[in-house]
Amino acid sequence: MEGLSLSMGWQGAKGSRGVPQGSGEVVPPGDRPEHEDWPAFVVPWDDVTTGPTDMAGLLKKPAGADGFIQVVDGHLATGDGARWRFWGVGQVYAAFFPPMDLAGVIARRMAKFGINCLRLHPLDHRWPNGVLLWRTDTGKAGPGTVTGERKPHPGRAATRALDPEALARLDWFIACCKANGIYIDLNLNVSRQFSVGDGVKDVEYIGFGKGLTYFDERLIFLQQEYARQLLDHVNPFTGNRYADEPAIALIEIVNEQSLLQMWRGGKLRGQQTAPSRHDRPDIPPSYAADLDRLWNRWLARRYDGRAALATAWEHDLREHEDAGQGTVRRLCPEEFAGASAGRFRDEARFYAETEQAFFRNMEAFLRGTVGAQQLIVGGSDWGYGYSALAALEGLAKLDVMDGHKYWREPREPGRTTHLAQVDHPDRSLPALLSRTIVKDRPYIVSEINEWYPNDHYCECIPLVAAYASLQDWDGIFWHSYTGGPYPPDRIWQQGAIDHQLRLVNDPVRMTQLAAGALLFLRGDVRAAERTVERRVPHDWALESTRVAMPDEGHPYWLPYLPGRLGLVHRTVLADFHADRVTPTDGEIRLPKGRIVSDTGELVWEEARADGRILVDAPRHQALIMRAGERATSNLGVALATPFAAVQLASLDARPIARADRLLLVAVARAANTGMRWDNERRSVKGRWGGPPTRIEPVRATVTLRDLEGAIAVRLQPLDGRGRPLGAPRLAAGAGEGFTIELTGEPGTTWYVLEVERRG
Repeated sequence: MEGLSLSMGWQGAKGSRGVPQGSGEVVPPGDRPEHEDWPAFVVPWDDVTTGPTDMAGLLKKPAGADGFIQVVDGHLATGDGARWRFWGVGQVYAAFFPPMDLAGVIARRMAKFGINCLRLHPLDHRWPNGVLLWRTDTGKAGPGTVTGERKPHPGRAATRALDPEALARLDWFIACCKANGIYIDLNLNVSRQFSVGDGVKDVEYIGFGKGLTYFDERLIFLQQEYARQLLDHVNPFTGNRYADEPAIALIEIVNEQSLLQMWRGGKLRGQQTAPSRHDRPDIPPSYAADLDRLWNRWLARRYDGRAALATAWEHDLREHEDAGQGTVRRLCPEEFAGASAGRFRDEARFYAETEQAFFRNMEAFLRGTVGAQQLIVGGSDWGYGYSALAALEGLAKLDVMDGHKYWREPREPGRTTHLAQVDHPDRSLPALLSRTIVKDRPYIVSEINEWYPNDHYCECIPLVAAYASLQDWDGIFWHSYTGGPYPPDRIWQQGAIDHQLRLVNDPVRMTQLAAGALLFLRGDVRAAERTVERRVPHDWALESTRVAMPDEGHPYWLPYLPGRLGLVHRTVLADFHADRVTPTDGEIRLPKGRIVSDTGELVWEEARADGRILVDAPRHQALIMRAGERATSNLGVALATPFAAVQLASLDARPIARADRLLLVAVARAANTGMRWDNERRSVKGRWGGPPTRIEPVRATVTLRDLEGAIAVRLQPLDGRGRPLGAPRLAAGAGEGFTIELTGEPGTTWYVLEVERRG
């Protein structure tokens, strides 16, 4: 690693373990899966070579050199005021703690693909899968112990101390990331499993304590204690306390938690009386009783006696209910429809204000007591089965807004629907995620991906990067780069796609990541020319919590405003306390069939089972399409492969028409050797195969048009490290352009094009 070196502690094994090699079944020769004939193509996990695909030049080294990331004019900026975007990834579990002799290699490899921020997600597990002190009671799992459990029960011992070995590894990894220009997004409360030793009541019934962490005093104390321990820690390799470290850009308080969403989902009934391993079980009766007391106190402060409450609720109050006596019930979801407007809105307001009070308290603690200088993210908008407007108002009181969304999450690992985003513009990822942008607040999406193995998953990175640029997002974090249980050598050195969301060994997603870094970090696609401001009355936002929309294609909770609004214009929430809902019905006219952004650079061709996307910006052009022909200003593709994403990007910052070097990325599907589908091609569960990874060759005729003064174009295929693969080829001159035949020989996902011009 540049500028740092260290070798200490446990050393990772150098061999490759691989993932399970399939079912062991004998496949008759006539039933050989098609992917077994695809060429092997490996993107090595430890690749630190330089070359045309090295995007590390887009990063500033070291991270934080200009000071802390800040907010300027509603967007992220570096300490010197320059606009900044994050092209990030998440990591989970033991991936935070790579063997110390490999940490520099891992950080440099991430930088090579343009990754400039690393989201450290569930740090709040016991070592070796997190930073909390490893178990010292029965069933201990300490250094050198292999445990296949990702979420082991913490035992009876307290989780109130940080593990020294975990901190040493984390310190060094963060130092390596900083040196390579990679910022850190530090998560606090994600999936901590509290123990009896923590003094938490009914601890075996609460799962991760989701929701309870907003109002239970003991859990709030433990969260603050943990935050202080972590942020007060001094990294010996940088010399900085974490709270004073400019390479740590963001601090997220909680992950995917909302009392409002739990209420709507029936998770605040208070009926959980058995041990639970569920992330978000119903809450136990003791916590429901606490919530009842808080609810009645809130009502007693708001209303001067039972008569005033009965009037406000249109007499929707049972005879025995009296806030002064602590006897007013909370509603269950099946009671929503019959509740009066006053009663429903008050309870929604109570949950929203409870969340807001928690965030104010935590922000004051982090800023005042701990002295943290980083930007603070309250939590994320992640549940799209309800409007979330009341919760978003609370999140908007902090520094940065955040969204989470995946395309077509299967109900069980290894399954898929093969559904394509390009066929569903109104409920595509950028359409849904556009609902969370708030005026004058930076917006990041810290978890996003398309689940593998989907036949169309090559669409995701270029599609999202293009429309995120149109919507002017401030950060995208692909979840996740890698992750898994201890020991960490099994994470880094296995050499195959081992999970539906992992990027590190995926030749399709990794090569697209490099091209996407160019598009997003350089701002190759322009932000929308028009911003549509959405305004809602406060009572309307509360009421929307109980109203279901007919389909997912209306993320703004208005039946007349489909998700394609975010594919044409930028849209922001501008007011949570407006006099009326805007825009009104008929105010915004949106296209059908051919959805063109107001910049003219993005075109989404809406067609049943045949959607296509064209990106036509001066420095970056792309076609996401099924077999057929489409063209942008400089790129024409006649595609024979059933579905592919083809991108052409300038490598020297000039427009494609005048660039001397171009990057061509053409990808379709990928598979592990030995991967086996079921008969319906719906599942590979338990039959993932192993290394090497294989790629479906993209077969197409590619035409380069209107290259100013060009007299020759040479095509150089690249290997998984971005080095020359075989001899270069001369493109054929054809009329006003140059034609390249992609035949699948050699098997690759990317090429460098050298353009020779007159003079």
